[in-house]
Amino acid sequence: MLTNKEQGDKFLTMVGFAKRAGAIVLGYDSLRTAKGVRLIAVSDTASDNLKDDMERLADKRNIPIVYAPTLEDKVGGNVKALGITNSDMSRAITNYVSDGATQYGIRLGTRR
Repeated sequence: MLTNKEQGDKFLTMVGFAKRAGAIVLGYDSLRTAKGVRLIAVSDTASDNLKDDMERLADKRNIPIVYAPTLEDKVGGNVKALGITNSDMSRAITNYVSDGATQYGIRLGTRR
């Protein structure tokens, strides 16, 4: 089992890879209009309204949503939500969080 520090580093590493590959969409407004988003990550410090909006978007697109502690500290700025557009990277993050990265929460998209 990984420690919280190791878990945080791995999530951060995967988000960093996506960012360097240009496979990341930052912020609520960008996420609403972006095409090809495969995963949404939301900070646990985001407002309930933002979390609800992102859950509706994830459900509409049938994609997973990951709840990350203080996401903005991991990616910089005041980013409360981001999207991953690379399918391989989003799958790796989803598998990592689903397989026991206890500091993160995940909710799989359910089409409404």
